[in-house]
Parts: sequence; C-alpha cells; structure tokens
Amino acid sequence: MAGIVDFEEGWRPLATSLAKQRSIIDGSMSKSSSEDDNMQLYMYVLPSMRQINGETLLKGLVDRWRNHKKIVISETRFFFYLDRYYISQKSLVPLEQLNLCSFRDQVYSELKDKITRTVVDMINDERDGKVIDRDLLKDVLDVYVQIGLGMECYEVDFENAFRESTRNYYSNKAQTLILECNGADSPEYMLKAVECLQAELERVSHYLHSSTEPKLMQDLQSELMITPVETHTEEAD
Repeated sequence: MAGIVDFEEGWRPLATSLAKQRSIIDGSMSKSSSEDDNMQLYMYVLPSMRQINGETLLKGLVDRWRNHKKIVISETRFFFYLDRYYISQKSLVPLEQLNLCSFRDQVYSELKDKITRTVVDMINDERDGKVIDRDLLKDVLDVYVQIGLGMECYEVDFENAFRESTRNYYSNKAQTLILECNGADSPEYMLKAVECLQAELERVSHYLHSSTEPKLMQDLQSELMITPVETHTEEAD
C-alpha cells in the first residue's frame, strides 16, 4: 500500500501538469514546451491584455474567456471527486464557480472600464454610419452576462454606461433633427425619430441583451420627445 504523500510533494507535479495543460489550451505553448515555461506564460495573461486596445482588446477578451472556460471544464473533471465529496461536504464554493470567478476578479475587473468604453464607442460609430463587427460585439456582451453568473456585470458594468451614452447621443441628435425638420411636431421629424427607434431595436436583436430593450426604448422616447402611442402609429404605417 502506498504511503501518505506530503501535500507539497504531491501538489508540485500536479500544479506543473495543470499549468502545462492550461497553456496548451490557451495556445501560448506547444505540447513539447517545458513545464516551467508554461507556468510563466500563463501568468502573463493580464499583462499581455493591458498592452492592447480597441477591437484587438475585445478579440483578446473573447479568446481568453473561451479558453478559460475550456480550462474550467478540464480542471473540474480532473478534480471531480474532490468537488463532489470534500467540497460539497465542507459547503465550500464549487470549483467551477470559483474558477470562473477567478477570471472575473483577476482579469475582467481591471479591464472592464476600457472594454466598455470601446464597445460604447463602436456602437456610436455605427449610429454615425460606420460599419462595425457586430458579431464581435455580441461575443463581448455575452462575456458580461456569463462572467457575472447572472446579469449584474452586464447591467452595472456595461448597460449603465451604454444608456448614459445613448441618452447623450440622442439628446444631441434630437436638436439637430429639430432644426433640419423645422420643429419636433413636423411629420418629417416624427418619421426620422421613429427610424432611430427602429435602428436601436435592430441593435438589440443583433448584439444587445433582450433585457435592454424596454430601458433603451424608454430612454429614446424621452430624448426624442415622442410617445409610445406615436411610435406605434408610425410603425403601423
């Protein structure tokens, strides 16, 4: 019968093996790389993300998050019995939840403000007629939903900033349209205002979470000075 192995002695090769597996999944090292190199590179996820901006940052976040979820699945299976028996009996946080939260706390929490500004700027660019990568935005906003184990990160970290930006954008837009259309009561203005609402509904269907729709419509109706009844009438026409 094998003797009891000291924790430090047993954990060292296990940790090295896990680090190598993480790096292979993350794509930072090949299967032939040394364990020490793998461990070091995996620790550089956040520093490498700090160096990039714009769409490159968004793509990096999506790629890292996808890889991290693969790592979580792999390690949860690896520690299945530990998770099922010891952790559950001790009423500790399940490994899957703990592992997902580690990415949120160590990577996402530092980068979320820059990521949100980038997403909001891209949406405003699209409003101004620029073609953007909608699929990328959907993938990024899915991270907000998944990483918070609920809607808190999406609502607090993204939606609040997005709504504020939207109100500012359409407050200025309304003033411009009023001047162009000779008043907010003109049929031309109402038509353009409803077109704005329809464009935002399309954004909801493509990349925003569905829970944003009623809040977004309320904001637009307020800034564009139209009522739900008027909106419904124009859409029916």
